[in-house]
Amino acid sequence: MADLKVEGAELKKLVKLGKKRSLGFGFCPGAKNEHTLLIDRRKSPAMLGKLARQEGSSPKVAFGTFEVKGRTMEMTCERTVPQMAKVLKKYLKTQKTLVNVVILDADGNTVDSDVEDLPADPTMEDEDNDLDVAAEAAPETTEAENAPADPAAEPTAEDAPAGDPAALAARLKALQPAIASAEAATADKLKRVMAAAVGQIKSAALEQADQTITALENAIAKLGAPAPAPAVEETPPAGTEPDMRALVARAGALKTALADVAAPAKDKLMTALSSAAQQIKDRNLEAADTMLGRIEAALNKVMAAEPTAAATGPTADDDAAKWLAAEARLQPAVDKAIQDKRGDLGAINMNFNAAKDYAKTGNFAGALHAAGKTAELLKQAASAETTAAAQEAADSVMEGLVALRTAWIETRLGMRKEIENLKSEIDKVTANIEGLEDVPSKSGVLFEYLNDIDKDLEETLDRMTQAADADSRDKLKSDARQIITTYKGVLDTDFFKAVDDNGFIKTNIRSSALASLDKVDAALGS
Repeated sequence: MADLKVEGAELKKLVKLGKKRSLGFGFCPGAKNEHTLLIDRRKSPAMLGKLARQEGSSPKVAFGTFEVKGRTMEMTCERTVPQMAKVLKKYLKTQKTLVNVVILDADGNTVDSDVEDLPADPTMEDEDNDLDVAAEAAPETTEAENAPADPAAEPTAEDAPAGDPAALAARLKALQPAIASAEAATADKLKRVMAAAVGQIKSAALEQADQTITALENAIAKLGAPAPAPAVEETPPAGTEPDMRALVARAGALKTALADVAAPAKDKLMTALSSAAQQIKDRNLEAADTMLGRIEAALNKVMAAEPTAAATGPTADDDAAKWLAAEARLQPAVDKAIQDKRGDLGAINMNFNAAKDYAKTGNFAGALHAAGKTAELLKQAASAETTAAAQEAADSVMEGLVALRTAWIETRLGMRKEIENLKSEIDKVTANIEGLEDVPSKSGVLFEYLNDIDKDLEETLDRMTQAADADSRDKLKSDARQIITTYKGVLDTDFFKAVDDNGFIKTNIRSSALASLDKVDAALGS
């Protein structure tokens, strides 16, 4: 997630890129100008909003797309936050990016803006050598691409051979006798690589599987056992879409295999593997599949170069016994976390399911590693101040208040509009009546009745949705209820009781205001 949060010079580059193309964003406002702004060329706005909310410090979040026209950043939002234009413009200024901000709804209507004459900024002008258009159109480089794989010529999809799952499976089968006869530590390592190749075949990553099997054949040749010629065997047809469980298993197998890799290759591959795991968690399965394939190719090259490296650790029998005990201990705890909706359930399930998948294939070392991560996540869940369900409920209330605050503002402005219409009708009717000629000059007194229906409620609700702790929210909730009581008292005065029966024009001032206040009051009480 941190790689999506942009600040300083990088933020300015991406804002300038908005002059050439539409970019997705997620924005979570924070206290004291500590905001979270995520921008990405490929992720959906909804996903960026979710990530910004996870990274940020408040339940409020905005997301959508933006373009830059001249010195104005036009943001088309699927969701907005209060005073977004002012807050975001101020934040961008602290990041040395001075632009005006206009907030648009999904239909292109302006809902908020902060626009002024800006001083000249040559660094915001288009420069042909600033962000090369061809480079921007190219795929982003991942850590996996920088791993110690052979970077000579990464074949494109058009260059890749179609591949034959049956032939690949036959090549793997032909390697089994040589692997079985190898020294135990080496055989274990080769079996893990073989398992990775099986996963690639099942997920239809046939080119990657070919590379993995070739690395295995080379490794076996270095051991002194020639790679046997393949015999064609039947194999189940490979699927056409990456399977999440298969991807999780592949990622886990890679993590286990990386334990034997020396730095700096290990560090680069582990960084890339963390990115792949996040892609799996975000259900970006195609991207995860591609990234895992690149990691596997890089790992196979490293492992093929040193096929006899010694492995350490407990025996398979010891690991199997430890896994059975860990599974019996973890299963009830995982079930309870799911029931309570406590903790990062996605990560808990992913790690525990991976552990069980490892165990099914006999990889008990990998199962124990994933079980340890599961236990760590369960421990964090147990110490969480609130359950996920409770937090979701609280967030839902806050989001509901944002909508009700907007509705109340519209109601208050509507009251003023109806008073304007009433004044206009009174002025028109009385203008030509003898003795009432001075009414138009005095009818402006009608607006004074609205003075006590001020901005206090909307400002209190705004502070409430930004409050960082429960005590502050409770205090603001009490203040909001008191303001609602005061407003209702104003609406119970003789003027407001009579205004909708004015005899000049039909209005709905009092009842609409009371209805809007009742909705806010009900939300505060939930």
